[in-house]
Amino acid sequence: MEAHADVQGDALTRDPDRTNSSPQTASLLQDLGRLRGSRCSHCAGSLCGHDALFSVVLGFKDAPRCLACLGGDLGRGREELRDQLREYCEHRDCYREGWLEASREEGFGDPWRPGCLYDGAVLASEAGEEPNVSAQEGAAPDAVWNAGSMGCGDLVLELRARLGAMRPGQLLAVIARDPGAPEDLPAWCRLTGHALVMARHPDYRIRRKES
Repeated sequence: MEAHADVQGDALTRDPDRTNSSPQTASLLQDLGRLRGSRCSHCAGSLCGHDALFSVVLGFKDAPRCLACLGGDLGRGREELRDQLREYCEHRDCYREGWLEASREEGFGDPWRPGCLYDGAVLASEAGEEPNVSAQEGAAPDAVWNAGSMGCGDLVLELRARLGAMRPGQLLAVIARDPGAPEDLPAWCRLTGHALVMARHPDYRIRRKES
């Protein structure tokens, strides 16, 4: 399939409940489930479901990349490539379902403007104060922890131990898929004094406090 095919015509009606049960769609969703949460083959950042989808669309399934690295490989700006890929996916049933599934997994209220791709997007479950996300989010982490679906007390207990083993100022990248993580991790960081420098569920980065 051409990675850069031009898309013509009106966008499809955006119906988040529409699904495609074809074998092609089932295979795509299986690939996305496998790739989601893996590491970018260039920068080692955590891949969201949309990054995984874009890697498949552009022929990088065997060496998936985040959107920024895909743009670098192709000589394209992040926002330009994002918008063209979104339009491309909207017009193809299996890729359209892959996009919507990624947004459902990540819990965003507007499935077509997920926070992993658009600044200011809001999680469907989010209430109250926004996480404090700073320019430090682009820094390379000193350690990476995949917490999987671990939640509640177990998540913060293990997080406390891992941060305690790090030096002050070091950065921990956390992949936390528990539905409560978008509220639990910012609240825990506020209480403990550690700095939450990125929160794009399921990808979080936490800088250990200085003392």
